[in-house]
Amino acid sequence: MPARTPSPRQGRTQAERRATSEQRLLNATARVIAQRGTTSVSFADIAKVAGCSHGLPGYLFGSKTDLLLALVQDVLERFRTDLVAPAVGDDRGLPALLGMQRAFLESLARPLPYTRAIYVMMSETPALAPELQAAIRGHQEGARRMARDRMLEGIERGEIRPDIDPDAQAALWFGTMRGIGQQVLLDPDAIDVRAVTEEAIEAMTRALASDGWVEAGTRAGSNGGTDRADR
Repeated sequence: MPARTPSPRQGRTQAERRATSEQRLLNATARVIAQRGTTSVSFADIAKVAGCSHGLPGYLFGSKTDLLLALVQDVLERFRTDLVAPAVGDDRGLPALLGMQRAFLESLARPLPYTRAIYVMMSETPALAPELQAAIRGHQEGARRMARDRMLEGIERGEIRPDIDPDAQAALWFGTMRGIGQQVLLDPDAIDVRAVTEEAIEAMTRALASDGWVEAGTRAGSNGGTDRADR
């Protein structure tokens, strides 16, 4: 008798099944927090949305704080893989920075649950456990560091003015995106995301771009080329 081919479910390892369950719970946590915040949410609430037993969140994560810590890390990783990587591709320097900015702002037109969840957690930071406060600070620091690194690349490549303060400009870059995001999530009908995105990209280009980079982009445009800020 020929050997029976195992089904995909049978063929998964215990580690793979655990990872799938953890991700399902993280997705459910993001949806619940986006709607209700963190203070009144219980494992039972999360398990109901995830469609699993009430004991599974505690079994996999231990405590609510540990689950929220895992969510913060998951959000940062998704930002990198779902938004930054596709938008930036092989770009570096100023095109990469503007690509990140455009990808995030355009995503606000249809914000994902984890975007809403992290904004809710940021607004609740003073009331969160010390470990979560540190994780939120780390999330913000990671976003600023990505921006600062792209700015340093841009300076080296002659795309960004050498007289800027990369740390200060990274804080401004992140603050602009966070502020726009907060407005959109609180009052989406009041904000034209497309128009604000274009204005923000233009403002950042004017603030950072070297004269040579602007001139090269102007020449490319006059010759029928692609605007460098969109590459």
